[in-house]
Amino acid sequence: MKRVLITGQHSYIGTSFENYIRKYCPRWQVDSISVHGDGWKQYDFGGYDAVLHVAGKAHADTGRVSEEVKREYYRVNCDLAREVAEAAKSAGVRQFIYPGSIIIYGESAPYGRQKMITADTKPAPANFYGDSKWQADLAVRGLADGAFHVAVLRLPMVYGAEGKGNYPMLSKLAKWLPVFPAVQNSRSMLYIENLCELIREIVEQGEGGVFFPQNAQYASTAEVVEAVSHAVGKRVVLLPFLNPLVKLCCRMPGKIGRLANKAFGSFTYEKSLSGYNGNRYQRYDLKQSIRRTERGGGNRGMSGGYPPISSKGRVLRGGNKARKALVTASVASMIDLFSMDNIHILQQMGYEVHVASNFEFGSITSQERVDTFREELKQAGIAVYHIPIPRSIGDLKNIFLSYRQMKRLCTEQKYDLIHTQSPIGGVIARLSAKKLRAGETKVIYTAHGFHFYKGASKKNWLLFYPVERYLSRFTDVLITINKEDYKRAKGFYAKRACYVPGIGVDIERFGKGQNDTDKLRQEFGFAKDDFVVISVGQLSKRKNQETMIRAMAHIPDKSIKYLVVGLGECEQEDQKLIQGLGLKGQVVLAGYREDVDALLQMADCFVFPSIQEGLPVSLMEAMAAGVPVVCSRIRGNTDLITDGVDGLLTGPMDEAGYAKAVLKLKKDPRLKELLLKNAKEKIKQFDMKRVHCKMLRVYQDCIDLN
Repeated sequence: MKRVLITGQHSYIGTSFENYIRKYCPRWQVDSISVHGDGWKQYDFGGYDAVLHVAGKAHADTGRVSEEVKREYYRVNCDLAREVAEAAKSAGVRQFIYPGSIIIYGESAPYGRQKMITADTKPAPANFYGDSKWQADLAVRGLADGAFHVAVLRLPMVYGAEGKGNYPMLSKLAKWLPVFPAVQNSRSMLYIENLCELIREIVEQGEGGVFFPQNAQYASTAEVVEAVSHAVGKRVVLLPFLNPLVKLCCRMPGKIGRLANKAFGSFTYEKSLSGYNGNRYQRYDLKQSIRRTERGGGNRGMSGGYPPISSKGRVLRGGNKARKALVTASVASMIDLFSMDNIHILQQMGYEVHVASNFEFGSITSQERVDTFREELKQAGIAVYHIPIPRSIGDLKNIFLSYRQMKRLCTEQKYDLIHTQSPIGGVIARLSAKKLRAGETKVIYTAHGFHFYKGASKKNWLLFYPVERYLSRFTDVLITINKEDYKRAKGFYAKRACYVPGIGVDIERFGKGQNDTDKLRQEFGFAKDDFVVISVGQLSKRKNQETMIRAMAHIPDKSIKYLVVGLGECEQEDQKLIQGLGLKGQVVLAGYREDVDALLQMADCFVFPSIQEGLPVSLMEAMAAGVPVVCSRIRGNTDLITDGVDGLLTGPMDEAGYAKAVLKLKKDPRLKELLLKNAKEKIKQFDMKRVHCKMLRVYQDCIDLN
């Protein structure tokens, strides 16, 4: 969780950011205070991760103003910014964010000329307003040091719903005028939600520096007017023969000439200046952002939070209909292990959530846990439907039965949103909802690792690839959890493909130390000085614990013990293998456990020999728990582990490779410490809080898809 203090209440950027975080990162704490007068100086800035200073005097007519007015601009825009930054620094705040302005580079180029800001362009304010912003820019950056990071955002024209400045005037003209000049000027612009996402990312990273944010594309005044007219269902005609009239107005002296040049002049940042973190902040292009601005698509949370909610906590639609969401997977354990945070997000958004899955057979957890989970869902007000979705593609009887039941359920309930996962469950749900998508139903599919991947069998490619590609036609958002799948999904037919790093990991939970490790070791017959290797996962051919069991026979050091946590169809086979290799007492099958966090803290090494993965949760948990990792070199694992940097990689079936890696970790404490240090840093990228924010954005963006 991040704590952010906004200094300057009721500003457009500050209010928008506060609502944006409430919408996408509800676990963050965002407070705001007024900095009028001296009362703010008594406020305790301690405990905040960042201060976002948005107080300031906006651009006004700089033609004729008194010296007193000029001094006020410098006092508010410069002196106050410096004073707030000094207060934040002295209170131990690590980051200060100051939204500056492109105006420090002077006015836009006059009609017919271009003005592009590059890395070599020096600030040259054209008036006292621009200079007050430039002096503030210099002042706050002068306070930066290794413990206090200052981020200055030199903003171009910012626009969005309920915004001020030039955009509302253009919007009114677009709705009123039947024709408009076709002037091809060029402007850097920044949609408010793109800006808020950038600020969120900068706070997340805790960075300082100078930033030059803008939308991915430049815009002309004519393009803005045309986009607004289309967004409101009107058509404005762009006429080139009106351009000479614009040119004449721009040459007129006084206020008319200044306003004309301001409206039709050019002013841009070189695009290379605006790159940051893969440019993920540029979420919306010009047409999308204007459509959201004019139609209110971006207002769900940007100007007052979530959609209207009834007294029972349900989102109202059309004044009387609650929005419904269905979360579905092949088996109940998959929802229990992978979907609960998503269900909580949907409930927070006001949805009435239903769950449909196989609650009677096929789960990888115990039936007792499945029955308990079913009751937990009901107690949380979630409707539960048992549908006999099998895990085997050969069980055609239950596949067809499940399709009929799922289709009937979707037709009766008329869900607004369906989030499905697992190969067979995903097929059944998407086919069942195919006709509903012609209305307002949105379908999200999470692929927890495609069965076709680099190195997969021809059978998998022939069987699963055509099905997934075809069904992407009936998918609004296709979520992938590793980079290889994401690259492939972008070539499918879903309206949107996105990458979300699995369900993430609770770093705080798994990072806590345990005090009962000796007792746990005694429970399994391990000595205090034994080197304990642990694996966590379903006992299956796919998880491949067999290879690590065989690897133990290659290890002469009998103080190295192997604990296997999990249930599955290979349990008896693995037990026979242990007996046959004479490894009884050295390899222990622990079965299903709910204290995995404590078991990880007890272990000296985590081994993950899986053959196929999407993005393994147990591997992330081990990294968060501070256990050095040895794992197979496969898709998903390599998203998390770089060989020799934050873990050790070996071939999935390389028995000798696993044995060698485990012995290496035991004999080389310096290597172990290096891997742990790097893994602890790497896993921060996969914190479940980050995933929570990403999924909240996925749901909101899915609602807004056309």
